[in-house]
Amino acid sequence: MTGWRAVIVCAFLCSVCSLSVFGQSERTFYPVGAEVLQGRSKEMRNEISIGRLPSRLQGQVRDAVWNLGQNAAGIYVDFRTDADTIVVRYAVSGGLNMPHMPTTGVSGVDLYLKEANTWRWAYGSYQFKDTIQYTFSNIGNNKTGVYRLYLPLYNTVKWLEIGVDKSQWFSFVDNKEKKAPIVVYGTSIAQGACVSRPGMAWTNILGRSLNNEVINLAFSGNGRLEQPVLDLIAQEDAAAYVLDCLPNLAVGPQRNEKQLDSLIVGAIKTIRVKHPQKPIVLTGHSSAFTPGFMNKATLAEYEKSTEVGKATFDRLIKEGNKNLYWLDSREIALDVNSTVDYAHPNDYGMNKIAQSYIRLLQKILK
Repeated sequence: MTGWRAVIVCAFLCSVCSLSVFGQSERTFYPVGAEVLQGRSKEMRNEISIGRLPSRLQGQVRDAVWNLGQNAAGIYVDFRTDADTIVVRYAVSGGLNMPHMPTTGVSGVDLYLKEANTWRWAYGSYQFKDTIQYTFSNIGNNKTGVYRLYLPLYNTVKWLEIGVDKSQWFSFVDNKEKKAPIVVYGTSIAQGACVSRPGMAWTNILGRSLNNEVINLAFSGNGRLEQPVLDLIAQEDAAAYVLDCLPNLAVGPQRNEKQLDSLIVGAIKTIRVKHPQKPIVLTGHSSAFTPGFMNKATLAEYEKSTEVGKATFDRLIKEGNKNLYWLDSREIALDVNSTVDYAHPNDYGMNKIAQSYIRLLQKILK
């Protein structure tokens, strides 16, 4: 009996392995190359990496900016398929999570479907190993819609591919006739800290709502209105430019009010050289003037840089600058339920920020 049992067990295991191999062989994986990536500056069309900064800027920007610029924040790929199951597998080179931001937000992907001007969302089962895999099952045979896959917000993607059953068709979408992009230069908040999944970052919500590509040039702790990044931004023929850097430009021992004023003015001048009439949005610190926030010194820091930014904006308007807009912290209206820590929004807070930008930009871009 023991020998027969061994034979039966071996036969069963062989059949399972055969089925597994057969199942894998029935799926075709399509590599995601640089040519199909969206949410990046036009200069990145000639780059191989799945990052946000062109290779020529290595050495021109600080190492911290360069390294964060390899993260895939705001990058996405659009595609069509009639498959009921979509498998995404990829590898990353950084840590999978942070103490205040989950693995699914730092290193995960997120899948949406646009059909008849309505966005739908699918959850996926995931495995975070050397090769990360998301499986989106039982999503229906959506033959007319366009899928959008958002890449990780806070990790560097080494390679990525999308798989569907061999019997189903698949094609990447070439958005040659898309609207002019909205370019965002910002901090950790704009990069996506600290949402639960990439689609909840305010820049990605904005892109879906306005149907504009949003180019996310936000660098955690390093959104400082630096010239190489400003020059890159100015190359884009954008619908609007958003400067949301005040959270990383505190007034204090390292920077006085006059220096902050000079940084803001210089940033606007850089954009205006090539785009004298395009809208530019300046944004107050999203966590300034938060009612109920007990940490007074921190709040005072946020409010000080915001007040300097607003004073600079007001002066520029009086001097005759046109198409310059201010998004006030009070308009964003974060509250004590909006963040995971001193400043970084949760999903609820991110949506508040997104809706504030949507309201403003709908008026500007109408």
